[in-house]
Amino acid sequence: MHNRIKRLEDLVSGAAAALQRLKGENEVLKGQVELLGAARGKALSNTAAAREFSDFKIKFRKRLERICAKIEKINDLQPGLFEEDRDG
Repeated sequence: MHNRIKRLEDLVSGAAAALQRLKGENEVLKGQVELLGAARGKALSNTAAAREFSDFKIKFRKRLERICAKIEKINDLQPGLFEEDRDG
């Protein structure tokens, strides 16, 4: 019984730490979205900026995919953490 409680505590601690990391990454992503808007304006004005914008979008998409993978992993460790309560 003690092992189960300890495992649950570890899962909760891990989920809380992961959420804190995700919050930090979310702040970084907000900054990147602002940069994306600035890059979009530059992309409309010349071709070098268009390449830079394209590279930025690729990097941004990869980062989002990594974050989504982290969220899925956390959800697998702690089922129901990111799902709506269906019982009531």
